[in-house]
Amino acid sequence: MKIFKLPKKAAHIGAWIMPHDIIDDIYDYWNNPTNGEIKSKGRYGKQKISPSTKDSIDLSISPNNFDKPWDTYRKYLQDCVDDYLLQYSDADKVQLFDIREKYNIQWYPKGGGYKTWHHENAGNRMEAHRHLVFMTYCNDLPNAGTHFKYQNITIPSTKGLTLIWPAVFTHTHKGQITEEHEKMIVTGWYNFIDIFNKLGE
Repeated sequence: MKIFKLPKKAAHIGAWIMPHDIIDDIYDYWNNPTNGEIKSKGRYGKQKISPSTKDSIDLSISPNNFDKPWDTYRKYLQDCVDDYLLQYSDADKVQLFDIREKYNIQWYPKGGGYKTWHHENAGNRMEAHRHLVFMTYCNDLPNAGTHFKYQNITIPSTKGLTLIWPAVFTHTHKGQITEEHEKMIVTGWYNFIDIFNKLGE
């Protein structure tokens, strides 16, 4: 899988390009879910709905779903994680982790997105088990990427571009909002297995 080169200031963010046919299959799944998933308004925090904060339609995928396209997506995602751990070996000197939470396809309308600064592990019961974040862009779009606050970088929305970064405050981020285009991503978390088992979803 091709590494996507980021500037040095993109500290502890890994980037790779997944094959486009996988992304096309994800679009097909979005349009025709095969495991009974239901699309719903995007939530954040303790299941809050507020389009001024997060304006999206989400489709949650079970971590145990390895039907097409998730079998192939997860294979390539594991390749990304393995390479990330080669780059940042201390990220592997921790308790065992894997994908245990449901992860999401998130579709954003024009003007939609996750509009406020946030990170993925604030230490509460819903998030304390999160170690690493993954995100894959499904569109080539101008001015529709992701701002990372402390790295002072905006990573572009590039079809197949998959990012991995730490879930904590050092990687506070928000969406780059476009009024011209709809946007879709796949995103989720690698969870500390023992903590997740104790806290649940």
